[in-house]
Amino acid sequence: MSPTREQPLSAAQAIRPLWMQVYLPNLVLATGQGAMLPILIYAARAVHASPAMATAIVAINSLGTMVFDLPSGRIVARLGEWRSGWIGAGTLIAGLIGCLLARSVSLLAVSVFVQAAGWAVWSLVRLTHLSRVAPAFARGRALSLFGGVVRTGNVIGPFLFVGITTHNSTAPAFTLFIICVIVGFAWSVLARDQGDRAEASEPSERIHPLRVLRDHRRGFATAGVGALGISLLRGSRVAMVPLWAAHIGLSSSAAATIYALSSLAELAFFYPAGIVSDRWGRRAVVLPCILTLSVGHLLLPLSHGSATLMAVALVLGLGNAMGSGIVMTLGADLTPERGRASFLAVWRTVSDGGTAAGPLIDSAIVALASITLVGPVVGVVGLACAAAMARWLQEPRHLAGTR
Repeated sequence: MSPTREQPLSAAQAIRPLWMQVYLPNLVLATGQGAMLPILIYAARAVHASPAMATAIVAINSLGTMVFDLPSGRIVARLGEWRSGWIGAGTLIAGLIGCLLARSVSLLAVSVFVQAAGWAVWSLVRLTHLSRVAPAFARGRALSLFGGVVRTGNVIGPFLFVGITTHNSTAPAFTLFIICVIVGFAWSVLARDQGDRAEASEPSERIHPLRVLRDHRRGFATAGVGALGISLLRGSRVAMVPLWAAHIGLSSSAAATIYALSSLAELAFFYPAGIVSDRWGRRAVVLPCILTLSVGHLLLPLSHGSATLMAVALVLGLGNAMGSGIVMTLGADLTPERGRASFLAVWRTVSDGGTAAGPLIDSAIVALASITLVGPVVGVVGLACAAAMARWLQEPRHLAGTR
């Protein structure tokens, strides 16, 4: 029976068409990314990078995405979602081929930056699309489900890498990512609804980033701080779990396994996080997420073997799960109809700035002081961010009732 005025769409019905068009293609791409993320440290060390430089390579992965967020906004606004998706996929593949062939730190760094730029375009295309088509009453669930799909890929990817790698090689991770980009992008092209494809091909109004910041300064000063803090903690987690694993003498496959099991802990919470966000507000998700990630960082120096590092990684995974999709949701809450791509490009620059800052802070502490200080310093920064969000984060005007 078709929904009527007396039978409005439920959240599940509203989200169902997005599975084939958005979620499953992105699951494939996230699987490739999940295979690559935990081995970047080892790929850098394979080309003779120092521990500080290896951490910086991880930061370049986030930094490249952040730097290219604003250009991505111009690309999507000018060319539309459809054409921009081709650009994002092509750039990703080019960068990953460079990573696969890199034999020096400089070439690896450039290649990581290029693939990160491609990921920036692809991510903005997906976020622009979801913020446009997801109904307001199910926005938290739609975007937390998208975050959950990425996390699922981050679980599958490392396990696939462990299954196919030999002799501590990192090359299979980049090869797997290339295959996943090709398959996932082809899927998204074939599954695209023709009516939505026409709308996705339309360019949108381009608004200067400074004007976006001026017009939405209150939102960036409140919700933006929360997005920045969560992203910083997440970026630090991606760098520190493998780096600490290498520091205590674990292999790349062991680090990938720990990272995958940490991500596995997230899968039980990503949809409940969306329900909590829609029913009880964004603060009910933001604060537990930041606090748990901060505690995980504070506990990191206490781990001295695979078992204790696994325990800390599970705490970090739990904290990450509590905030599934929340950064995208906060951005979608503030997104205007006019200049959508331009606003989201600035929003992603802020959040990706945090993701890039996490490993950069880690790298600076390692280079200037000691690796054992990284967790406590980042954990204290996270606690300060949680206090700021408890005081200033505002809820959206309309939150859905129970559905």
